[in-house]
Amino acid sequence: MSGTIHDTLNPSQVRQNAMFDALRAPCYALCVTMAGFSTIARESGFDFMMTVFTSLGVWGMPGQVAFASLYSASASLIAIFFAVSLANMRMFLMVISAADMMQLKSHNLPLWKRVFWMQFLAVTAWANLGLAQQKYPSHLLLAYYQGFSLTIFIFGILGTILGFFLSDILPPEVLRVVIFVTPIYILLLMMSAGQKANRLAVLIGGALSPFFFPFVGEWAILLAGIIGGSLASFYGHYIAKWHLENVP
Repeated sequence: MSGTIHDTLNPSQVRQNAMFDALRAPCYALCVTMAGFSTIARESGFDFMMTVFTSLGVWGMPGQVAFASLYSASASLIAIFFAVSLANMRMFLMVISAADMMQLKSHNLPLWKRVFWMQFLAVTAWANLGLAQQKYPSHLLLAYYQGFSLTIFIFGILGTILGFFLSDILPPEVLRVVIFVTPIYILLLMMSAGQKANRLAVLIGGALSPFFFPFVGEWAILLAGIIGGSLASFYGHYIAKWHLENVP
């Protein structure tokens, strides 16, 4: 990245660029998705404050939906805790990946600050961080992540607030549908990624999921994702190794 215009940027400029990137499409997709969650939460018996604090604290759509669904079914607190934890388990690997991309250790942040910033990590932020990695040097990626993740977080909470009251105006069926806006956006984002392994993981996982569903039900997405990601990683590792060994 040496010698490019990005070498002259400072962290403040990168944060500003990240905010503009978020304002182009991601923040609006997340806003309407969170509005859809608010409809589900309200139907499950959540009041306004409980709905907002769920988005603030969990900040992961699968975990939030699992929380609302189990709450409406009067599940025990321990069952809700484990269900939400398992639903958001995918974030663990994303945190490791994002921390590695940003070289978080090199910034010498105290532990509480690392935990604080990783709380804002969402799939949208992780996917865009991968794209930003192609444009900015690693020491500026933390600044990019801060600007991007905070922007979409604010819009996500705004969508949660608006969605809670929009259900009085719009049919609940309409608001439940918009919950799929962000997954569709992320799918398109990953399909346009420069790395072939990422596109391959999406293609294999998406193709396998319908075949697994009749046998394993809701576990189909998880199983297809693991197989798709593993095969794509295998492809990326061994194809790269083959090129190094055979290309002069």
